[in-house]
Amino acid sequence: MSNPVLSTRPSSANTSPEIALRLSLDELNLVLEGVGNLPFARVFALVGKLQAQAGEQLQAQAQAQAQAAPHAGQGG
Repeated sequence: MSNPVLSTRPSSANTSPEIALRLSLDELNLVLEGVGNLPFARVFALVGKLQAQAGEQLQAQAQAQAQAAPHAGQGG
């Protein structure tokens, strides 16, 4: 039996549906390491997309932590 989520058959619109994955930073780096062993011309767009999404999320997390942390050196 074929798993439709992992199907390699293109859809009628010639695009595949997007899915969201939740990975730790270490897991993402492992995926990028494995993908990096494939031919560059085949994976460069995927690598860029993964890096961009991870960068946006890490930046948002850092900003949220900075806003939540009390300001050091300021008396109250």
